[in-house]
Amino acid sequence: MPLLPLRARLKTAAPLLAPFSIIPSVELVELVALAGYDGIILDLEHGAHGSEALGPLILAAMARGIYPLVRVRSSEPTEIGAALDAGAAGVIVPQIGSLTEAERAVRAARFAPDGNRGANSFVRGADYSGRAEWFTEANRDVAVLLMVEGAGGVAALPEILQLPTLDGIFLGPLDLSHALGVPGEMGHPEVVATIEQVIDACKTAGVTTGIFAGTSEAARRWIGRGVTLVGAGVDTALVLRGLKAAVGELRG
Repeated sequence: MPLLPLRARLKTAAPLLAPFSIIPSVELVELVALAGYDGIILDLEHGAHGSEALGPLILAAMARGIYPLVRVRSSEPTEIGAALDAGAAGVIVPQIGSLTEAERAVRAARFAPDGNRGANSFVRGADYSGRAEWFTEANRDVAVLLMVEGAGGVAALPEILQLPTLDGIFLGPLDLSHALGVPGEMGHPEVVATIEQVIDACKTAGVTTGIFAGTSEAARRWIGRGVTLVGAGVDTALVLRGLKAAVGELRG
């Protein structure tokens, strides 16, 4: 069964599980798919990926039937365009702290008349086709989510949610805990209350919500609150946990 375009998939509200990946490995992408996840978030912000590594990783995800998302390094338009040209189903843009930054990021992910993404239909994202129709199709199918991780993003949220082609808000609880003065305490009442405030605002605006969840308990909690896209851990931690469990069994 072919995957729904990511924009359409996010609108179904069915939970979508996708770990962050900071290990640039085709085999790891395949293992994530074989384990049963719905997607993978290729993390350029914190990972060891160069832009040249994206193509094979995206192809591996598509071949195994999961969504390849890319967390770009910044809201710089060339970063966003390059990830989408490489074939990403969607982008997650970090550190959005104002309406101006949000609008810039969303417009960078859309072709005219909806935005100002650089136009080239001979790239992987267009199957190298050169088809003029692809620009409309990409605007219809590609998802763009903005990360709210600090006080500026939270304060600007009501205006950000009015952007017409925004697909979702992605919450970063760890950065948010630092911004709220309780670094590392992702379960702190103030952090939780802020997250719930953002989720409720997104629901009211009809905008998808995503969040990083470092544990299965956190993931279940936020799915229960209506979050659609769950950044379900990080590949390094998941691999380490599995290896430790295997060693424990062997030595036990």
